[in-house]
Amino acid sequence: MTLTLRTIERYCSLTEQTFDCAWREDLTIESEAFMFDGSTIQVSTMSGLRNSINLWNKTSKSTLGWKSGAHSPSFKIRGVIEGFYGNPWSHEQRKRGLIHFAKCNMNTFVFAPKDDPWQRFDWRTPFSEAFLHSTQELCELARDLCIEMSVCVSPGLTIQYSSQEDVDALLVRYRQLHEIGIRRFGLLLDDIPGELQFEQDRENFQTLAQAHAELANRVNRALKEIDSENSLFVCPLQYHGRGHEPYISELGYKLQPEVDLMWTGRQICSEYLEEVDAKYFHSQTSKAPFYWDNYPVNDVAMVHQLHIGPIAKRDKNLGEFSVGLVANPMDRFEASLIPLTTIADYLWDSRNYSPEDSWEQALNLFVTKERDRNALRHLFRNCFESCLAVDPAPDFGAMLGSITLSWRIGNLNLAISTLQDWSDSILENYSIITAPDFSWVLLRNEIGPWLEKYHNVGRALKEVAHVLSRAKSVDGRLQGTSELSQEIRKIRNSLAQDPTRIFGDGLDLVLGELATELSVAKS
Repeated sequence: MTLTLRTIERYCSLTEQTFDCAWREDLTIESEAFMFDGSTIQVSTMSGLRNSINLWNKTSKSTLGWKSGAHSPSFKIRGVIEGFYGNPWSHEQRKRGLIHFAKCNMNTFVFAPKDDPWQRFDWRTPFSEAFLHSTQELCELARDLCIEMSVCVSPGLTIQYSSQEDVDALLVRYRQLHEIGIRRFGLLLDDIPGELQFEQDRENFQTLAQAHAELANRVNRALKEIDSENSLFVCPLQYHGRGHEPYISELGYKLQPEVDLMWTGRQICSEYLEEVDAKYFHSQTSKAPFYWDNYPVNDVAMVHQLHIGPIAKRDKNLGEFSVGLVANPMDRFEASLIPLTTIADYLWDSRNYSPEDSWEQALNLFVTKERDRNALRHLFRNCFESCLAVDPAPDFGAMLGSITLSWRIGNLNLAISTLQDWSDSILENYSIITAPDFSWVLLRNEIGPWLEKYHNVGRALKEVAHVLSRAKSVDGRLQGTSELSQEIRKIRNSLAQDPTRIFGDGLDLVLGELATELSVAKS
């Protein structure tokens, strides 16, 4: 986007930000970077100025907190891929998302909703006028926000790789996308059959990797003939591991040099993304990885988890050894905004990124009412279960440890009061979040299962406290009855009926132990 007063005003209007800091153009500065000399911002492009506008507004419209010198992103490509299974985001959600991603200094949005029929199942049909119209609107908005929008097609379920007719059908779609302004395209070959399905393909290709490489190279050549500015990236059939696996290694070396190759790390949902793995992947495939980071996505086997915590366990210098990173969110748009904001912080300044600080800042950004924010914080800090989190509910886990020790050393009163305090806190928070004046209603509508389980656990803790109040401690040992033990088992079984993941497994284990102790230590 051209750096003019009009484009600056347009950007500030779209993002509802202001900017009156002194700036000047300096063509020697890198595209997305900016220089600050203590009073004036120097940039070469609108992208660089956009990034400085965002940071200026984020720091309360003051440059006082900025260090003099260069400010530049840690990752070249920083963004979001709508690539989950589940209900696709709505058009309005995508527009809101683009504006927020831009304000967070992201520069990429990849449009690839798995369960929208156009993306995977109906790929031979040319795009409808309605689809092209809405996608063009997104593309133009993205351009005004200095975000590059990509659209993907996933033909691998039914494509015959040696069929010119199928390749032509694929190219019809890419040409349509080019006509509405798309310049970066995705060819997704993930989650498809792991073998050549057609006889003609088995005759023409020795391996599936060879077929995929030839398809991608043919598409890339055609895209370059349409417009030399076009570019292509590929998501392979095997998109996780080390990179030395035969399929991905062969594919990487056979792809044309300019075609980027997506990768999720060692796992589909990787706990760690590390520099050493990025370097190894490059050595085995000839490609620096283009990370498809499957966090905070919670589809398929993870639907009962709410991935609301900050991004973590990504190396501070990973951007130096990768093409970039795009994060796959949840189908729950509102809930995704908090972890995506922390991902944006990491991608912009990996070396100084603090997961805890970033998460707290994101919560403050979206929830300005302190009472609402405190209630949500308590709920969410018990929903950290994911591939990233060893401890899904750190505060709750510490509480469980303290009460079990208390009743085992004869301090029943402390165990009871602690349980009652936690119950009262949870029930109060539930009342705040479900109140008519709660400030983030759209979020509340998305997190219903977790909110209800939170409420049920709050009531269960009160019931457990009541059971303990009728038990005894004799010589520092818990004593109870089979009736009290049975009450605990009923509480435990009731909670277990709901598969929604919150508070981790600690409470279930503690209730099992308590039921056993009450039954074997009769008074």
